[in-house]
This record gives sequence, C-alpha cells and structure tokens, in this order.
Amino acid sequence: MKKHQYSIAMTAICILFGIIIGVQYNTVQKQKVSTENQRLSEAATAMKQLQEERDALERKNESLEQTLKEYEQGILGTDMMRRELEQLREFAGLTEITGGGIAVTMNDSSAQKSGNKNAYIVHAEDILAVLNELNSAGAKAVSINGQRIVGTSAVACAGSIVTVNGVRVAAPFEILAVGDAEVLQAALKFPGGVVDSLSPWGIEINIRKESILTVPAYTQTALWREAEEE
Repeated sequence: MKKHQYSIAMTAICILFGIIIGVQYNTVQKQKVSTENQRLSEAATAMKQLQEERDALERKNESLEQTLKEYEQGILGTDMMRRELEQLREFAGLTEITGGGIAVTMNDSSAQKSGNKNAYIVHAEDILAVLNELNSAGAKAVSINGQRIVGTSAVACAGSIVTVNGVRVAAPFEILAVGDAEVLQAALKFPGGVVDSLSPWGIEINIRKESILTVPAYTQTALWREAEEE
C-alpha cells in the first residue's frame, strides 16, 4: 500500500515539474520573439529617418549636377571655374578619391540561429546606420562593395538581397571610407553606437585603419540618363 502511495506521489511530482518546465519554456520563447520583433521595428524606424536624410541629399545633388552641366557646356569657362568644376565633381562623387581612412567589413551572424533568422543577417538599414555615422564623422568619400555612395545613392533590400545604386551586392559588405581614421573608427565604436547595437545579434563588424585606400568614382548617373532617354 505504501509503495502504491509512493508511486502516485512521484507521478504527481513529475507531472508538476513537467508543467513548470513547459511554462518556463513558453515564457522564454515569447520573450525571444518579442526582442526580435523589437529589433526589426527599431530598424524600420531608423530606415525611415535615413531615407529622409537621403532625400535631402538627393535634392542637393540635383542642384550640383545642374551646376556641373552648365560648367561642362562652357557657360563658365575660366581657370577658376574649371577648378571649381573639379571640386564640384569631387564633391558629387564623380572622381576617384585616394587617401587614408578605414575599411569596415560587415557580415551575417555565424552563430546558431533560432527564431526569426532575419534578425541575424545584415540588412540595408544596418549598412545605412554605418554610412550615417561615417558621414557625420566627416568621411570625404565612401563606397560599398565597389559602389560609390553619393546623395542620390539608394541602399535597399528585399529579403536577404541588398542593392546599392541598383546593383546587387552580397555579404560580406566592405565599406571603404576616406577621412580621419581615428575619428571614423570612434564614430562607429562609441558606447551605444552602431557596433554595440548589432553585437547582440552576432552581426560581425571588423574595422581596419588604412594608410591608403581608394574609393571609386560614381558611375551610375550616365547609365540612368541613357535609360531615361530611351
């Protein structure tokens, strides 16, 4: 009789432990999903803000292109104007820039993924966050996987596909920035900055100081104009 009562008691204890473990597991999963959703929501908000900044730069770039067109047509052809033309071409990203700076490599998380896997890959808004910090830190020229970034550049993604200037690019993403290497690096690594915000998701960000690197010229303008004319 005692043996039977002992068996019943042990069975009840096992059932109780099973219920407790099940409740804890469900609670952890709900918290994980909530955190992942929060990251994606924050990324969407950041994307909207960066899009507004890009639109402002695009308007400024259109004005510069009009001035360049006038110069190239010979409306203003003095030596001083030609020097200004070269400076404007450089500012508009139409010339190759060489100098010291940093190289930033961004890659998807290599950690074991569970839940929403989109939270563990590099998105366009993550790249834009880096670009925003580099521009704020005074970068003279920036490129992503060989694509020069100018005021009209678009960095977007559909699922896991990222496009820069309408060209598909894939991880790892190499961002080159000409400027003061110390200042550029500090802008990305300051506490609570872009590196810290992506760290919990295992996004890999490697920053290297370079004494000499070359950012290519922007080449899409002519192609877009040809497409519009057709």
